[in-house]
Amino acid sequence: MRLVHHSMLLGAAVLLLLSGCNFSADDSTTGRGSAGAGNGSVSSGTTGGNSPGNSVGGNGGPTSSNDSVVATASVAGTVSVAVGAAQTISVAFTSNDGNTISGFGISGTLATLPPGWSGPGHFACAAVNVGSGCVLNLTYLPTAVAAGTFAIDYVFVDNSGMPSTGGALTIAYAGTAHNNVIAAASPTGEVNAVVGGSSRSVSVNFITDDGNVATDLTLTTDMTAVPGWSMAGASFSCAIVGTGSGCQLPLTFAPGAAAPGAAVRGILLLNYGYIDGSGMARTGAVNIAYSSVSQSIVSATAAPAGQINAAIKSAGQAVAVNFNTEDGKPASDLYVTSNLSALPVGWRSASKGFSCTSVGTGNGCQLPLTYAPLVLGGGTLILNYAYTDAAGAARTGSQNLTYVATTNDNSVATASPTGQINAVVGLGAQAVSVTFTTDDSRTATNLQLTSSLGALPAGWSSTATSFSCSGFGSGSACQLPLTYMPGAAGNGTLVLAYSYMNNAAESKSGSVNIAYQATTNNNIVATPSPSSLAVSSGSSTPITVTFTTDDGNPASNLSVTSALGILPGSWSSTSTAFNCVLVSTGNACQLDLTYAPPAPDSGTLSLTYSYNSDSGAPKTGSVSILFTATP
Repeated sequence: MRLVHHSMLLGAAVLLLLSGCNFSADDSTTGRGSAGAGNGSVSSGTTGGNSPGNSVGGNGGPTSSNDSVVATASVAGTVSVAVGAAQTISVAFTSNDGNTISGFGISGTLATLPPGWSGPGHFACAAVNVGSGCVLNLTYLPTAVAAGTFAIDYVFVDNSGMPSTGGALTIAYAGTAHNNVIAAASPTGEVNAVVGGSSRSVSVNFITDDGNVATDLTLTTDMTAVPGWSMAGASFSCAIVGTGSGCQLPLTFAPGAAAPGAAVRGILLLNYGYIDGSGMARTGAVNIAYSSVSQSIVSATAAPAGQINAAIKSAGQAVAVNFNTEDGKPASDLYVTSNLSALPVGWRSASKGFSCTSVGTGNGCQLPLTYAPLVLGGGTLILNYAYTDAAGAARTGSQNLTYVATTNDNSVATASPTGQINAVVGLGAQAVSVTFTTDDSRTATNLQLTSSLGALPAGWSSTATSFSCSGFGSGSACQLPLTYMPGAAGNGTLVLAYSYMNNAAESKSGSVNIAYQATTNNNIVATPSPSSLAVSSGSSTPITVTFTTDDGNPASNLSVTSALGILPGSWSSTSTAFNCVLVSTGNACQLDLTYAPPAPDSGTLSLTYSYNSDSGAPKTGSVSILFTATP
């Protein structure tokens, strides 16, 4: 798809020049001539070199001028987005040599973008130069797996006052069935810093486009080879990438340090690799156009930084957007051109318009916003603004705020096996695992076990000396191994405390209680009193059989299995069945018998019984009583 009508572009540009009017997208009936799309190479040179790489320039102006507009998309290569997710693409328009170019506009209507793409119906900038803030924002939200390309054609008048044939930018896109890692730089558009002045901080936030986890992200670009740019540390990686700002690369642009007194401009191409949610190895790239300037520009920064997170149906997240000049020189007449009465769902502003008479440093020019979503979702809030710089030139700027609604989820720690953990002394160990998940299966991060694994109760141990998980949601990826191997009988509760960051980027804590008992696989012993009988015939003697355990720990479910209703000879019992739920020490479990021989007698009475030991194992036992009756 090409957003252009090929007709009389040269004549239209002349009319623009003669009338003194700026080109706007309402002039879409004009065409353009044979504009060329130049494919530059990745570079980071100084002003006066070739056009920066990963950008597309037109074929410039007439032979007497080298001015042309350079278009740089924030995504290098194909824009890949999972079906149902959304990504905002920023296209920064700058001049190739730093001179001011006027009459810039998109040649065609942006209302006829391919399916899934959206943007402003029209787009134009009064002036295009280094740091002019001429940025077009487009959003891709695919509803089905698809792929294609489209071209954005534009026209302008170069600084010599001569009409130009314009240029074009081609964007390739794909709607995918699997998740992708999206890299979004803040600030958006071209990054500008004053030569020899203070440095400019840039953050690159990596997230997945569908909220599901990707892993093993690694930055593959060598940052030491890019003049003026630096990062903390020699490398950058993230074990897990989800939502929020848990995977954020901080960068610094200081053009004065790279080439004191000289202008620096180019495109920083950041390449990275990762494993997507399906386990497939993937790559991605992000473009960051940059340039040094000699006078003040206004930048917008949001607090909190990075992706804005808020829990649904909560008080919401307060967001402050601060406008400051890069070098401290005053700018004036700043106003937000975006409609603050038509913000995305969940966003609100206390005022319908925002302006500042002067802009310097600090928080003197601050726009207060609130993000209070009612349902799950996310997107990008685009804030456009205009101002007059210290030299009196009109400039524009743009700031993208990525946001996501979360559920303020909680961590759930589940021990396996469930219930009380039982182990028998001297009969091996009981393996126990604690699995950490979230109550909504969405990703939480930075789990840390705060209980010491070196100070567990007696009998407990772990193969790990410490335990943490960079991210967890569902499944068994975050699991703590434990072992219970008691050396003596006992019981208690193992308490494990932990902390984590939920998916609303809030710090939380929790604990899990694991009840345990050590048993000894004990035995029930039956003791008759008296232990043997020697009586006279015609007498009656009571006998008591007391059941206890051999270690004092409780056994259970004792039952005399001998038939008490049909005892041999002269023996009898007051009950036909005998049971005890628990047996330990003392005389709580006692069977009463009577021996009343009418004549001389002798023999042995044997009683059998069954029970469960304190380990729960089924067992049996017996007791024998010798008896004699004489005349």
